[in-house]
Amino acid sequence: MTPVEQIKERLSIIDVVSAYIKIEKAGVNFKARCPFHNERTASFFVSPGRNTYHCFGCNRGGDIFSFVEEIEGVSFPEALKILGNKAGVNIDFKGPRNNNEIYYKILEEAVKFYAENLKNNDQAMNYLASRGLNPKTIEEFKLGFAPNDWRILLTQLRSKKINDESIEKAGLAIKSGKNIRDKYYDRFRSRIMFPIFDGQGRAIGFSGRIFPDDPKTSKYVNSPETVLYNKSKILYGYDKAKREILAKNFAILVEGQMDLVLAHQVGSINTVAVSGTALTEDHINLIKRFTDTLIFAFDSDEAGVNASLRSFKIALSKGMDIKVLSMPQGLDPADYILKDPDGWKRAIGEAKHIVDFYLDLVKSKGLSEREFQKEISKKVLPLVATIENKIDQAYFVKKIANITFLDENSIREELAKNIAHGSPDALVGIPTSPNERRGPEASKHKIIDKVLGFFVWQEAKSKQDIDLNSFQKRFKDICGEEIKERVSKIDLTKRQDLSFEAEIYWAQSNDLKQAIDELLDNFEFEFLEDKLNKLMILLKQIESLINTDKMKKEEESTLLLKECQQIIKRINEIKNKRHK
Repeated sequence: MTPVEQIKERLSIIDVVSAYIKIEKAGVNFKARCPFHNERTASFFVSPGRNTYHCFGCNRGGDIFSFVEEIEGVSFPEALKILGNKAGVNIDFKGPRNNNEIYYKILEEAVKFYAENLKNNDQAMNYLASRGLNPKTIEEFKLGFAPNDWRILLTQLRSKKINDESIEKAGLAIKSGKNIRDKYYDRFRSRIMFPIFDGQGRAIGFSGRIFPDDPKTSKYVNSPETVLYNKSKILYGYDKAKREILAKNFAILVEGQMDLVLAHQVGSINTVAVSGTALTEDHINLIKRFTDTLIFAFDSDEAGVNASLRSFKIALSKGMDIKVLSMPQGLDPADYILKDPDGWKRAIGEAKHIVDFYLDLVKSKGLSEREFQKEISKKVLPLVATIENKIDQAYFVKKIANITFLDENSIREELAKNIAHGSPDALVGIPTSPNERRGPEASKHKIIDKVLGFFVWQEAKSKQDIDLNSFQKRFKDICGEEIKERVSKIDLTKRQDLSFEAEIYWAQSNDLKQAIDELLDNFEFEFLEDKLNKLMILLKQIESLINTDKMKKEEESTLLLKECQQIIKRINEIKNKRHK
């Protein structure tokens, strides 16, 4: 048995998918909101029987391996290794190894080296203890210490037969521009080291805090962008937080490593942190795999909140429910947790929606009625305009009208201006793929896909649920084509997807025959409308001809009009049937 077969035997699609996103039962299958694109209603289905998944919104689908490839952004060999570890199957690659394996090895060696150095440094250990960290937390997060030495890590890694160029590419060494014998030196020196891990718990970079403090040196130094580390796509603590985010259905976002480590230590394991960058769409997409609710635990004074405004707008535009955790002025999360861990937990439960938070902030200024209304228009309405959910927008319009004593229609007009004339960073709504079908054309193609999918699904069954011969005959009567010929032109993957969709869509139907009759009626309706439009265009073209025999023109027009009338009659029959 191959490793792939062993893994498939030990891991179901439910085991794999449910570790990343929240799924719920839907008949014999499971459904969820797709982790690969932004959507309000669930169109992502998982079939335990087939051991496959498919999204009918973005058309992604496959098995456990393609799911991990997509959601983790890895190659097949990497997905194989991830799932092999989960299933307890040893993966021994033959031939060339993945190009990134050497960098994972280098980072892993560095984590061990720095951790050992921390254990032997009483000053650094005492400092971490004074910040409230216990030994278990230090070990769990694999914190370390980089000694104040120019080449101590280089020497250690060289002893493992690792070359300097690879160490530099891993982000741990810097190449000097000076003409000296040893051109490379350690990037991190005299720093407490916080390893940064990817979603699978593999070290990909570091954040180093200067120790002892030195005002002449940057307090924090982070790994540079490497083949493994991209700060705009990585959240610190994500590997440990993701399951808890799924369980609690909300995530807490902090700005610093110490904030996060202490939050986890007091039980807020659903906390993640940005590392040296503002919140990005990629960060939001990581969080949205597990929840739509995000609590910001940043500086909650006006300056701090305003500094996070773009982050709020990005998150709101992606359909997130954004809240702000209020902390005592002058305290960051780490200080607050250390001073009052119970207060921190209460503050999480009392976190306010970002719009409510801003409304309270503006109210606290004691402005005159006119200035208050202007401030609301300037600070709050742009946030409301960014909210994707229209019901939420309506709720806040009503609330703003109540506290400003203004007419709701006036507020809606201002809101419309914000949406129509917002700056590029307003990020109202999510752009649609240029290839995505829209309008009547989209409707027609969806119906055709359902018809073809139903046929493929039923044909594959040993015992059909309806008379397939009658189904095929009506299909041909409608469009003049044999359905088998149409299906034969579709590739195997597409046929499987259509069949899967049909099984999910129709399997729970109480009256399948009636449902299929309605489907074929809809198919005929769309076909006839399309045909009618083409005939009307042709009729106008004939009537516009100048140098054509008048009698011949009238004959052709009469025939076309007669055909149009027959089509309109049949269209009306289908309409009347729908309304019965």
